[in-house]
Amino acid sequence: MSSIHVIPPTLRGCAIFSSLSPEEDREWLTRCHSRTLSAGESLVDFEDMSKDVFVVQSGEIRAVLRFTVGKEAILGTFKRGDILGEQAAIDDLARSASLMAVNDSTVTVIPYAVFHDILRQRPDVSLSLLQLLSRRIRAMNDRLSELSFLDTKHRLYNTLLRLSRVRNDGGRERIISPPLVHAELAEHIGSSRETVSREMSRLAREELVERTNRAIILKNPLELSRRISRALEG
Repeated sequence: MSSIHVIPPTLRGCAIFSSLSPEEDREWLTRCHSRTLSAGESLVDFEDMSKDVFVVQSGEIRAVLRFTVGKEAILGTFKRGDILGEQAAIDDLARSASLMAVNDSTVTVIPYAVFHDILRQRPDVSLSLLQLLSRRIRAMNDRLSELSFLDTKHRLYNTLLRLSRVRNDGGRERIISPPLVHAELAEHIGSSRETVSREMSRLAREELVERTNRAIILKNPLELSRRISRALEG
């Protein structure tokens, strides 16, 4: 009879809290609580006035900005060990995006007061948080540059490269696993599903991209990078 191994919740699994001792971790967790979400369930909504901070323990949470019904932009995807929701806890303003579970997920909910107690008592955690926010600003600047200087197809190439990782076989190929559907890729680049489908079909004909049930495979990521560079130079 097999048993399911359940990983206990932890704050130390999040980079900004990694300096906490195991004892401190357990102590702070007693002032937090867990929340389990089903796929598609909302964690918080845009302009919600709640101030809790979340650490992903399992599954995947997505930050989205909805413009109209059926139109939204994906701002980021968060997995185990990622922190999210900290912006509202810092500036005391409404939520700047909606957070929803991509699949069945569990998060640790850090109440506003607890989060601020940690920051006051642990300057090293505050510094790690500043470094994280700085990286996110840099990433946002990169996305803004992408939207300003690249057309739709080159934004798609850039997104494929950004979301992919090197395969473990030592080759040059990169993969996105599990694969994103075309509607999701469209949300990443601010385009339509039809436009993404046409370009992905063209890339497949050129043998630059292959799609399987388990992954999107970038057969020649270097060529995609070259095309982006030429677009920026032109």
